[in-house]
Amino acid sequence: MYKRVDGVRIKMTREEIAQRQIDDKEYADDAPNRKLRTLRNIRTSLLEEADHKIWTLEDLGSDASEWRTYRQKLRDITKAEDLDNVTWPTKPS
Repeated sequence: MYKRVDGVRIKMTREEIAQRQIDDKEYADDAPNRKLRTLRNIRTSLLEEADHKIWTLEDLGSDASEWRTYRQKLRDITKAEDLDNVTWPTKPS
């Protein structure tokens, strides 16, 4: 294995290779957590939008039940078993 130092290709020491392998394993092992964080970030903005819609409909005296159901489906999405193939709920019209 090699590394670059100031643009020069240098062979890594055994200790550097061992540390690199540890770092690579830790990164790979953390993949589910990174996916979950990304999922939550997307979900947060969708939840905020749903909340706003619910408040607006309720202020107008309209039925917001479809939006509440949509919001609950968003909250449940982090329970998905396969974070690579999440099916996002459809927004009410």
